[in-house]
Amino acid sequence: MSNIEIEKYKDNITLKNKISRKIWFVFYCLLFRPFSGRMFIKWRNLILKIFGAKIGVGSIVYASAKILAPWNLEIGKETCIGPNVKFHIGKTIIGSKVTISQGSYLCTGSHEVSSISVPFISKAIVIQDFAWVAAECFIMMGVTIGEGAVVGARSSVFKNVDDWSIVGGNPAQFIKKRIINEH
Repeated sequence: MSNIEIEKYKDNITLKNKISRKIWFVFYCLLFRPFSGRMFIKWRNLILKIFGAKIGVGSIVYASAKILAPWNLEIGKETCIGPNVKFHIGKTIIGSKVTISQGSYLCTGSHEVSSISVPFISKAIVIQDFAWVAAECFIMMGVTIGEGAVVGARSSVFKNVDDWSIVGGNPAQFIKKRIINEH
């Protein structure tokens, strides 16, 4: 890499962000992750809120969830973030009555491949009300999962998912419309 190319590279993650994430990591290790179990749901939500997360009433975040930047996390009411779900550092907005199942990865960041210096880039992930992201899914930055949509287990989602659709596979493809039979 030439010196000109090296000089062009600029890390677009601020020093404040890096320091904040290090401070959060200490609190995460000491006051969030060790407190597993249903009786600590409100405690974990409080710790997340202290660090800027917005969490609706009745929502559950499992202690094993890996949250790198809680100030970029918004969760609606009665939503469940399952065990070992991983959130990248960018903005993630999750609606109400959503389930993000175990082992899923919501990746809000990547690198700009059209630049030789491959700088970090980030785009929000939005998961709308009543959606279900099944076990071990990968959701890429900039994706919106529509209202009531279901993402099948182990799917990789790189494009928006329409409301009330069921998708699956790698890359995720439309399977069928989701029809609710209850009255």
